[in-house]
Parts: sequence; structure tokens; C-alpha cells
Amino acid sequence: MKTIALLIALTLPLAAAPLSKKGQEAVPNVTIDQVTFGAVVNDKPFDAASLKGKVVVVDLWGVNCGPCVALLPEMAKIAHSGESKGLVVIGIEAQNSPKEAILPLLKKARVEYPVTAGGNAKIDNGGIPRAGVWGADGKLVWVGHPGDESFKRAISKEIGRASCRERV
Repeated sequence: MKTIALLIALTLPLAAAPLSKKGQEAVPNVTIDQVTFGAVVNDKPFDAASLKGKVVVVDLWGVNCGPCVALLPEMAKIAHSGESKGLVVIGIEAQNSPKEAILPLLKKARVEYPVTAGGNAKIDNGGIPRAGVWGADGKLVWVGHPGDESFKRAISKEIGRASCRERV
């Protein structure tokens, strides 16, 4: 009987602990106005002040990161399909690469969203690819690998929330 009581006492704290979803990280308290952007390298119009009230994705990537470059076409599709819904995608090349190294990759991937040379999204853990999703209220709601399924779900959820706010 003492053994059962001991097992219950030891496992209760584990049952009460919050479970983390696969691929979901703790989301730091970062607002979109805390993100800094370098110079836009691909001549796409960009004004950080225009992000207010928009769902925003910031994609941290690098020219020397194979997985990052492989995700560029998918990010371009997300940007294109989400644009009419108020989604804004911005890329930050995080490896201090020159414009001449960045532009051919953007052209090949058909990237039409602004990409900056450098910046700080306040979500970097030292590894790329990495992305953050900010809601229309300006708060970071998701951070992680942009290849994770939870990334697209977070974008859809925030676009849905933003459209609900517009109807109210």
C-alpha cells in the first residue's frame, strides 16, 4: 500500500506539468515593433511601420544553409497566397552575406517579398532556418522551424483571428 501511495505522490506532479507539442517552442514576449531590419536587398517596398495591424512572418535564413535555401520557394508561396489575406512575409538573411550572394537565390526561388541583409527578430537561438509569426495585435505567437506543420497552422490561425477582428 505504501508503494502505491509513493507512486501516486511521485507521478502527480508529472501529470500536472504542461505538455509541449512537438515542434512547438516557448514563445518569448516579443512584439513586432521590437524587430529590427537591415537594408532591403531585393528592391521590394518595405516600411516597418506598415506592419501594424498585419499578420507578419519573419523568416531567418542564410545563403550557406541548405535547408534555408530549400525552404525559400515554399516561403514565396506562403507569401503570395497570404498577401490578399493581409499576411506580410519578410526575410532576414542572417549570415551577413553580400547582396550579390543573396539575389540569385531569391530570383531562383521566385521570392517577391522583402528580404533584408541582417536584422534582429529577437527569436534567434543560434540556428537557422527559423521563423516567427506575429499576430495582427503585434505579439509573437509562434516561433520555430518554418518546415514544421505547426508553422502553417499558426499562420492560418492568426489570419483567421485578424479577419474576425475586422468584422467586429
